Amino acid sequence: MKFILLFWLLIPSISFTENFLANSNKLFDFAEKSYPQFFNSAETKTIALNGYLARYYPDTDIYIGTKDFDVYVYGNVFNGLLKAGVIADFVALEPDGDDLLAKLFNEGQSNVQVYGTGTVISLLADDLNGDRHQRFIIELKSGQTLLISHNIDLAPRIDGLSLNDQIEFFGEYEWNDKGGVIHWTHHDPDGIHTHGWLFHNNAIYQ
Repeated sequence: MKFILLFWLLIPSISFTENFLANSNKLFDFAEKSYPQFFNSAETKTIALNGYLARYYPDTDIYIGTKDFDVYVYGNVFNGLLKAGVIADFVALEPDGDDLLAKLFNEGQSNVQVYGTGTVISLLADDLNGDRHQRFIIELKSGQTLLISHNIDLAPRIDGLSLNDQIEFFGEYEWNDKGGVIHWTHHDPDGIHTHGWLFHNNAIYQ
């Protein structure tokens, strides 16, 4: 089958980044665009399922998923579960966000969508003025710190968040003199703003 043969082509890979959810979404979008006969989108959401990130397509009864940057497909047409390669075989991996975030901070820029991964270094009280926000500070590998302001009226709270936990994020950067703030880490119910998310302990918060 043409699709399976493509999945087994050896394409020179590049080094992995920590943006696991970002890169998984990029892979899934590629599959939907390139092979709609298998992965017919219809706004299919990425879910965390038994240690995988996956999308399910009920019209074809097919899953596509990733685990530790490996790519899998599952369905009768694939004779069950098939390991198809690694994410970097099919799409260029999202670069580490540290350089972009440093540039935005140094230049005082705001209102920019960014990916990144950091370590929780401080847990703060919720902001209860207006929409409620869960707040915590992360540190990037570069040493830059970011305040994550996560709207818990529109997205689930990250329960059990602890110091030294790893957080992957996709949201909007706003400058401040302490490193910056990331907000819009949730879906937009009006469908106008780019949907954001947080990824923690293999769970997606959006």
